[in-house]
Amino acid sequence: MEIMDRLIIESVLADVNGFNLTRDSRDGFNGALKMGFTEDRTAQVNHAFSELKRMVQEKGIDLMICKTMVDGIYDLEICTDTLDEPVRINNKAISKEMIHEIGGHIGHDPKVLLGADGVSAENWLGIAKIEIKNCEG
Repeated sequence: MEIMDRLIIESVLADVNGFNLTRDSRDGFNGALKMGFTEDRTAQVNHAFSELKRMVQEKGIDLMICKTMVDGIYDLEICTDTLDEPVRINNKAISKEMIHEIGGHIGHDPKVLLGADGVSAENWLGIAKIEIKNCEG
């Protein structure tokens, strides 16, 4: 498979249709934020995660969740020093309960992985920092 750039990764991950915080513990992590995708997207999502994993190596990512002007709709940014700009996933519905659960991991060293349905665990990404904030516009 060819190497994916940030924009291709962004377009693949834009199809996320849900989020789930699991209690999976592995490699020093005590949970995982799993992104849900339809089964027909599994190969592309797996490839996107393997590319991100290759880019970030062991450094991990920063995950920023931005509240939009519409209640329950959020923009997500996957940030890493290896990319010129964050991978942006815009206008996703996330329940208040899920935001509250994620909020329990806010800050540095949250001990949570970012994964997805159908993505092999070795390609899940360690999250170095989680932020939830209000974003303008």
